[in-house]
Amino acid sequence: MKKLPCRPSLRFSFAAATALGAALTACSTDPSSAPAQGGSSAGGFTTSTGGNPPASGGATTGGIATGGIATGGIATGGTAASTGGAPSTTGGSGNGGTAPVTGGSATGGTSSGGNGIAGSAAGGAAGASSVTGGLSGNTGGAGGATGGTGGKGSAGAAGASAGSTGMLCPANALFCEDFEDGNLDGWTNSPSGGTLAITGMKPANGTKSLQIDVPAQQYGGALIRKGAPLFPLPNKRFWGRLMVYFDTVADGHTDIIRGAATGGGTPQYNVGEQHGEILLNYYAGSASDCWARPKPGKVIPLKTWMCWEWSFDGAANQMQFYIDGTLSRQVDGTGDGCLQNPTQTWTAPTFAELRIGEYIAERSPNAQRIWIDDIAVSTESRVACPAR
Repeated sequence: MKKLPCRPSLRFSFAAATALGAALTACSTDPSSAPAQGGSSAGGFTTSTGGNPPASGGATTGGIATGGIATGGIATGGTAASTGGAPSTTGGSGNGGTAPVTGGSATGGTSSGGNGIAGSAAGGAAGASSVTGGLSGNTGGAGGATGGTGGKGSAGAAGASAGSTGMLCPANALFCEDFEDGNLDGWTNSPSGGTLAITGMKPANGTKSLQIDVPAQQYGGALIRKGAPLFPLPNKRFWGRLMVYFDTVADGHTDIIRGAATGGGTPQYNVGEQHGEILLNYYAGSASDCWARPKPGKVIPLKTWMCWEWSFDGAANQMQFYIDGTLSRQVDGTGDGCLQNPTQTWTAPTFAELRIGEYIAERSPNAQRIWIDDIAVSTESRVACPAR
């Protein structure tokens, strides 16, 4: 995985194949919604219930597949056509050598040691289809994700331009987290009645992801990122992306992503759900509890991975939210409404914390579980979804 900081420099080499084998190519509570319980306070995650207007606060809450033809055995690669041009032949020799590049995309290298067939690595420049190799090898290294004998490659990738699809840790990312090393370096694990643990039960890519379990009537918890190199923000704005999988959805207001002031204080920009639909939330205290929804509303699908991207812009008081690469909702200054002043400006804080997890402001009578994977954050530009 690529940890903090993460600015990969991806370099390729061209090599002619002249040896054996064939050619390879690569919470606010919306009064119009279902009834909700009381709002939540920002700092202490406490809630209060009342009989007057429903109020729920905001919650306080990788790379190019390298390969090359390994020595010590014969490897046969499958063929694949590159997009936008004629089929290309690829090759390259040496242990842990680099895979060739065709049209801006990486092709899978061969596995070492036997008659394995080259693994694949999805790739391609922005807007282009990926080029893949053959099937994964059955001997030696593990298909396209590995290099020659004993070599370790990184995940398949697309072009390095901002907004291109495919890279687990894009070149513009300040840091990335794929949980593959099994630790939470750089994060503060802040449970609030729930558990946040790295497991191998449901990865989006690789072998591990963050599993969050929230028992009934508990809030949940979050991973917290603060301080350098992310904060203070150089231009009051940051972008991010994560993969999220809902096994269940709470019937209330839940925050998954939060940009907050120092100590998790208000104002806060939150992305999550309420009553099973996507909800963007601005929370600056119970009197300034505001919401915005996609139009039409977006129901959260269960038991499937989604890519969520966000942009929090403190200079413009703007929030953008994308689902699977498509803009779902943008807030410019004001949203759909607030508990007291429907035209209140979503005045951003001086962002000092990023919180990612599951914080259920309106606690659920049922246990909840989600998984999160492949986090990437940038202070330069949009971070696109990884190839899957």
